[in-house]
Amino acid sequence: MAAVLKKRALAEYSQTIQETPTHLPLKKLRLVKKLTPSTGSSLINLLPLLEDCANSKEALQLLLRVSDSFEVETSDIPECIRKLGEHFKNESESAVRVKILSLLFDLGREPNADIALVIDEAISLLKSDKSHKVIAQGMNTVLKLGKLIPESSVIHQKLVDVAKQYLKDVSHAVKCKCLEIIGAHFPLSTEEETEKLLHLISSYFNNEDARVRSAAFSTIITLHGRGFKINPKIYVDVCEALKDDYEIVRHMVLQLIWLLGNAYPENEILLPGSEHEIRLIDDAFAKICNGVTDLSMQVRTLAAKLLGTMKLVSPKFLNQTLDKKLMSNMRRKRTAHELAWENVTSGEWASGKKWADDAPRELLNADSISLMSSGACGAFVHGLEDEFLEVRSAAVESLCQLSIRNPQFANMALDFLVDMFNDEIEDVRLKAIDSLTLISEHIILRDDQLETILGALEDFSQDVREGLHRMLASCKMSTTAGLKMCVEKLLDNLKRYPQDKRSTFKCLQRIGSQHPELVLPLVPQFLNIHPFFDTAEPDVENPQYICLLILILNAAQHSLTILPLLEPHTLRHYLYLRDTMSQYVPILNLADSNCNVISRPMSVPESLEFLNNVIRNLDMAENTIRVHTTLLQTAKEHLNRLSEMDSTVAGTAQFTSLYIGAQLHISQILEKGFWANPGTLATQQANTLKTSIQNLLQDCLMLQFFFVGLSPVEKCAVKQFRLRALALNLVYIVKGSNASALAPCHHFLTVVEDMQKELSQYGLEPDSFTASVFRELSLLEEPKPGAVSRVLIPILSEAKLGKIPRPNINIRMSSATILEPSSQTDTSLKFTAGLIMSVPFEAELRYLLDPSRIRLKVKYPDQKTQIILPRPAHLKPLYFDTTDKEAQVGHNIRLLTSVLISHQVWSEACNVEINVALAIPEADIGKRKTIADSTPTLLDLCKPVKVSVAPKPIKKAL
Repeated sequence: MAAVLKKRALAEYSQTIQETPTHLPLKKLRLVKKLTPSTGSSLINLLPLLEDCANSKEALQLLLRVSDSFEVETSDIPECIRKLGEHFKNESESAVRVKILSLLFDLGREPNADIALVIDEAISLLKSDKSHKVIAQGMNTVLKLGKLIPESSVIHQKLVDVAKQYLKDVSHAVKCKCLEIIGAHFPLSTEEETEKLLHLISSYFNNEDARVRSAAFSTIITLHGRGFKINPKIYVDVCEALKDDYEIVRHMVLQLIWLLGNAYPENEILLPGSEHEIRLIDDAFAKICNGVTDLSMQVRTLAAKLLGTMKLVSPKFLNQTLDKKLMSNMRRKRTAHELAWENVTSGEWASGKKWADDAPRELLNADSISLMSSGACGAFVHGLEDEFLEVRSAAVESLCQLSIRNPQFANMALDFLVDMFNDEIEDVRLKAIDSLTLISEHIILRDDQLETILGALEDFSQDVREGLHRMLASCKMSTTAGLKMCVEKLLDNLKRYPQDKRSTFKCLQRIGSQHPELVLPLVPQFLNIHPFFDTAEPDVENPQYICLLILILNAAQHSLTILPLLEPHTLRHYLYLRDTMSQYVPILNLADSNCNVISRPMSVPESLEFLNNVIRNLDMAENTIRVHTTLLQTAKEHLNRLSEMDSTVAGTAQFTSLYIGAQLHISQILEKGFWANPGTLATQQANTLKTSIQNLLQDCLMLQFFFVGLSPVEKCAVKQFRLRALALNLVYIVKGSNASALAPCHHFLTVVEDMQKELSQYGLEPDSFTASVFRELSLLEEPKPGAVSRVLIPILSEAKLGKIPRPNINIRMSSATILEPSSQTDTSLKFTAGLIMSVPFEAELRYLLDPSRIRLKVKYPDQKTQIILPRPAHLKPLYFDTTDKEAQVGHNIRLLTSVLISHQVWSEACNVEINVALAIPEADIGKRKTIADSTPTLLDLCKPVKVSVAPKPIKKAL
């Protein structure tokens, strides 16, 4: 696009392309493009050279060159197909013929190409060919071309007939491609024809090549996905393939068994060698359980994953997966060791005098009484104990999915999930912790289980510890002793890992609100309340004491008995925490009127009505520029105050306030009139005008990139306003600057084209300024910077400001909160000058439009700025309460990383500013960067935090 714009700006025109308008009210721009001379690399120019090739090697090199620079006009496609076909027939080397068939597919996927013609040509070329590689490539070509055609029974039936014809080929590659064509393109037909098709495909279940067997099973799966009704009678034949020697076959068979089991769960099947019948879903579940003990890791992983998605399995089969004891007729089958031990301890020995006196009492055929395959017994136990982390991870996921739907099974699986907290791989431990969090509503933790869980709190990984905090916050505990043990362990852990303070606060907040009856007996012990003696008042800044207060105060919200137990100083501490940490402490109705807190709802319906009235009054007002400016300024102040008062409409109020602020900026610039001829201004006035335009552009970027939840109307309103600001900036550069205006002009024209496409896409009408720009630029013969600026000056002077967008309650503004480092510390960080010091950094980022734009900005006292791109692994999802509906808006991220600082010696400690910003590369297009101003456009998300740093000189040893 940049190349096209550059040629447009240099006025090198030799061809005019006019787009046909889709909407009559919109007038399309005339796009001017220079005709590029033919480079000789197009397909129609290169194909005649095939005749001059001396051998197959040169022909193959030429075809590879054609493939790398593939350019062809739609009208030349039939001629290209003809020439490729002629060379195909005369070519003796199979590799060249394979490449020609590959090029036929490239021709077929070109826009407006006749795909049916290409398919016919490919099929005709294969008729006389004997090479298996060429035939396989031909089948692959028609397979992919058939997918480009909408449902057409004639063409697709032709493809299927050709595939059936080549199924007799001895090559496995040809057979696999033919089966794939049948599965992808067989037209939907009657039940009788479907039965014939299934019979044909099932005849390849026992093919001598494992790849063909795998392709046959895959074809059945593809047909089922397309809506074909698969006869469940093939289930028995499919199960036989579970004994196949090749893992690719077993892998595909497991998927087909899972599919049949879920499609026909209630079908009864007869167990081989017995008269017992069993539900198909239960037998399929047992067969997949067998896969958990397969020799191949990939098959075991797939089997463990599939178990979690089988919803209709009988409880007796489901429960058996957690028990390793073998069952027969649902009775426990004793092992050989147990039978031998029973024989020894009974005191009865075979004398040998009587024939067969040591024969078993029951003569039963083991195959005839086995209701359940032994692989189903303890399938999850095998999966959780597997040597590969992929299998263990898949087993944990499936165990969680099944437990969510089955409370009884959840209680049985609890011990196994708790055991996985000690796994050697961190990801498996995290998955087990998250799984236990998801099934927490079905379980109550016993004290012995809680002890095992709390032992994992000593994990070095912060992710594991915080996952445990979330899990403990969502689980129910059974006894007071267990709750006391949990709280004491959390407090001990806080001493070891002070960085877990906020996570521990949230955990104890939820524990307190969920267990008020267990917290009540522990209040005197936790707060050290004595019935006769006054104890010392604790330090309210002590994190351990704050944790206990958060626990007790949240329990007091649901238990009226706790508040009378609290001492006066505890109530004073409550009021202090309500002011400093209101997100962790609830509102309590205290008995003392002096300590009463007025409960106020977070949102009131009048807020939105007030916001509507402000915008409605601004639209109705028709006053002088000065009066209108005063109204806008007042409305902006009111909206800023409203955003602080009501969180529900805060995003909408901030958006409207910023939009009004941008209108004030542009009104002030246009009112003075200096912008039209800035060359006559003094230096100070010119600098003021330049700064005002830069602030206006920054406001437009904030409107575009700082808000999520914007509707198409609001997005287009913002972009049209930015178009006005870019026009003003272009006029300033052309009239009042010596810098080249080519790049800003390119950028402006690109934005105009994009704006026109977007308005057409959403079916919206442009405002007066945008409509005038479209109209005037379409009449402009040579859009050079000077000509464009001359057109824009009268439009900017006459066009009125667009209407303020109506309030949208879903709008949220991006924000960042830096939690660590804290600017309240008095100590300076010292390090050796010239070396690197790591500063831990933690921030919460909410409602982001695009997380990839996040940057860390480090500003040193000598005004040098360092831009840091955080690693993707350091951006983690910000966990909200499950009842928080706003968590789904935009991207909510927690940034946990380290900032590396380095500098030379300073005479005294100075502050280094660290901030979170959004990178806006779009704003740098069209700017001429100097060496002094090489930093990209960054918009700060919050105020910077200041860290006192003192680089020490290097000590010179003797």
